[in-house]
Amino acid sequence: MLVALAVADMATSLHKLMRHRRRVQWDWVAPLAALVILVELFGLWWNWRRFDGNTIAEIAPYFVLLVLMFLAASITLPDEVPEDGIDLGAYFDETRGYFWTVYATYVSIWIGMWTVEAIGKGAHFLDLWRDFYFDYPWIIAAFTLVFVRARWVSGLLLLVTLLWLLFQFDWWSRPLGSAG
Repeated sequence: MLVALAVADMATSLHKLMRHRRRVQWDWVAPLAALVILVELFGLWWNWRRFDGNTIAEIAPYFVLLVLMFLAASITLPDEVPEDGIDLGAYFDETRGYFWTVYATYVSIWIGMWTVEAIGKGAHFLDLWRDFYFDYPWIIAAFTLVFVRARWVSGLLLLVTLLWLLFQFDWWSRPLGSAG
């Protein structure tokens, strides 16, 4: 349900931006952040479909992930377009720290859960690095972007993230009933 609410929030914000497009000074980073979070929401929903946890310890991390994704989705685009207009670049600059803190925390918990599971199955450092070579440095970079003001740097990491999500996970050729 939180995934649906997050998507609805993003769609409503996009609708308001498009409806009042003449009062919007467009920038590429905020819509890119929204697209990345939308893809993440799809991935979370995809993985949740086969979730079979039945204890609080198994369910609680997923609940926290859902809340973080809702927050990330809610911050990517502005809720309203004021009468005097809105600059999406300035909006992203204003919300950058909040966005990166929430999104990096989400990824940290997600990758942390997979890391703990892998260690529980006997994985060693090299096994973890082989599986998460992109994710561990990404987490450090994302938390660093809380403090980096140059919007293009955020945009670059978001673009790399989008490409990683779309192509690394091979969603396009995976049948709906498959795992992984």
